[in-house]
Amino acid sequence: MQTPKPALVAAVLDLIRKARRARQDHRQLRAMSERELRDLGVGRSEIPALLSDAAAPSNAPYSRARCAADARRAMPR
Repeated sequence: MQTPKPALVAAVLDLIRKARRARQDHRQLRAMSERELRDLGVGRSEIPALLSDAAAPSNAPYSRARCAADARRAMPR
């Protein structure tokens, strides 16, 4: 039997780390109150989409959507 290649082992360990981090993030966001989520500009229904975006490859282009803070700064006074 051949020994596993180091790149394969590293890839598997990376997947395990990412899955563990996603579960941790999910638990943390679910534990937040509505007010805490609102302060972040996030609705409870948006949590799954946020986590799936976080799981996207690191070389993926960033979203061009404006965050709530940018929208407030752009509003005329």
